[in-house]
Amino acid sequence: MDTEYLKRVGLYVAAALLSLCLVFYLGFHLWRTFTREVEIQPVSETTVEKTVSADGYIFRSEQPLLLSEGSSTAGNILLPMAADGKRFAKGAEAARLYTGTSADVQARVSEIDQQIALLQECAAGDVQGMKDSQSLDEEIDSILSQIRASGDSGCTADIGIQRATFLESVNKRLVLSGLDVDFTDEIAALQAERTSLVSGLGACLESVVTPVSGYYYASLDGYESVFTADFLTDSALTYSALTEKLRAQPVEESRAAGKIVTDSLWFLVCTLDREYWDTYENADSCTVYFSAGEEYRLDMEIYSILEGGDRFAIILSTWEMPSGFDFSRTQTVQLRTAEYTGFQIPVSAVRVVDGITGVYVLDGSTVAFRPISTLVVSDGYYIAETDPQQDPPDGYQWLAQHENLITEGRALYDGKVLSG
Repeated sequence: MDTEYLKRVGLYVAAALLSLCLVFYLGFHLWRTFTREVEIQPVSETTVEKTVSADGYIFRSEQPLLLSEGSSTAGNILLPMAADGKRFAKGAEAARLYTGTSADVQARVSEIDQQIALLQECAAGDVQGMKDSQSLDEEIDSILSQIRASGDSGCTADIGIQRATFLESVNKRLVLSGLDVDFTDEIAALQAERTSLVSGLGACLESVVTPVSGYYYASLDGYESVFTADFLTDSALTYSALTEKLRAQPVEESRAAGKIVTDSLWFLVCTLDREYWDTYENADSCTVYFSAGEEYRLDMEIYSILEGGDRFAIILSTWEMPSGFDFSRTQTVQLRTAEYTGFQIPVSAVRVVDGITGVYVLDGSTVAFRPISTLVVSDGYYIAETDPQQDPPDGYQWLAQHENLITEGRALYDGKVLSG
């Protein structure tokens, strides 16, 4: 066998394969260099917020309502005369204690009271504290989806609860739409149902009367005499005294029949790391997001700030008592630390050219480089200034509203012409 001949053939084959690979390699890079495919989107302005999560503690002016000596809710039913948050005058009947243990009746009466309160609020045209129409529309769509899902899964017991929530949202939406809606018949029907349910209970053991005027709430958590507004408004209050109070245990009361909130002014206390001190030291207010129950956003005044070394306490106050707000004593909240308004730019679109941070835009058929002045990076986006005060780098101009931002593209450079 001619081994020299075989070697020469092998070399020819290897050279041919190498040539093919080289041609493929060069062709691939030429295609990457001269491809005209880019993805663009209009430059738009947006506003983003930075927040910090914290444990919030609610302090209020309130006092427990107690049953008489020897009375107890154990083995009996306490029925409030109205939904939580209803304002009663001094000497008004706030609740009744009945014999019996029907939890279903108690739950249905509570639900009826909430529906009556909402309908009365709607009938009066009082939409204070209600959500905006867009939020309500989203809420209605969400509830409908839940109802459909419950039906599909066979969980028909859940549909009754969801139906009530759905009707509440629809009623709110009708009022916000400016429609003149008469809820007289609906309120009368609910009141008749309530009377029928209560009549099926046992004897009324006791009537609970309010000693002062205020807002009635059926449940207590034991902190009514601990987390008081008077404690926070003491001018001698210190950070250490406050944090010690936050660790206090609740006061148990076996004769609890609800409570009366005597003032609509209430406080929220949070402790934060020292790094946020400059954010609030000279501020007058703070936006707070509450996520317990429904989501609410409240703009609260900064009542005071207490220094505590590595941490500090911020005491916020407000007179707002939104309809349906969850006043759980302790809850996780989000405090806004900063707000930025600027152009929203995907991180993938940002380039560094000659040490300058910027983006490429498509001006007609020509690629142009635009420097940007970055405010913040948030959730995969740069937020860039819309109107920087300083002059742009020589030879360039700042990014402008409505320009065609190139979010994806290869081999881009300033002045490159894309045809076709």
